[in-house]
Amino acid sequence: MAKSIQQERRSGKCFVYLLAAFVILCALVLVFASLLRVKNPYLKLRSATSNKISYSTSPSFNATLIIFLGIKNPNFGAFSYNNNRVSVLYAGVKIADRQINGGRVRFRETKEINVTVKLMSAKAPISENLSIDISSGSLNLTSNVKFSGTVHMLKIINIRKTIEMACAMKLNLTSHTIQGIQCQ
Repeated sequence: MAKSIQQERRSGKCFVYLLAAFVILCALVLVFASLLRVKNPYLKLRSATSNKISYSTSPSFNATLIIFLGIKNPNFGAFSYNNNRVSVLYAGVKIADRQINGGRVRFRETKEINVTVKLMSAKAPISENLSIDISSGSLNLTSNVKFSGTVHMLKIINIRKTIEMACAMKLNLTSHTIQGIQCQ
C-alpha cells in the first residue's frame, strides 16, 4: 500500500509539472505573437523651410523648399525603403517632384530625412489665380509623400508596407516662410 501512495504523489507532481510547462509555453506564444505583429511605420512632417525665393507679377516664381520628414518604425524588425517620392502641387498640378533615396529604419527607431525641392512656376498652370496669389504674397501648396518598403521580422518574415501623407501649407513669398502646415 505504501508504494501506491508514492506513485499517486509522483503522478500528481508529474501532472502539475506538465500543466506548468503548458502554461509557460502558452505565455511564450502570446509574447512572441504580440512582438511579431507588424504595424505600419509612421510618417511625420517635422517642419519645412524655404529659401531662394524669387517672384514677379508676370506671373512667375521660383523657390527652394527644404522638407524635414521623420519616419518612426514601431516594429521589432527593420523597415527598408527604396526610391520613394515627394511631390509639391499648386492648384492640383505638380510643380515639383523629388526622389528620396532608399534607406533603412532600425527597429523601434525614428529616422529623420531632409528633402530639398525646387519649385518653378513654369510647371504651374498660368491663370488669373496664380497672378492673384503672387500679388497677395502667398501660395497655397500641397505636398504628397509616399513611402513603400518592407518590414523585416527576424530575417524570416518580410511584409510590404506603404505609408502616405498629404500636407497643405502656405508659402509666404514676402517673408520667405512656410505657414499653416496641416497634414493628414
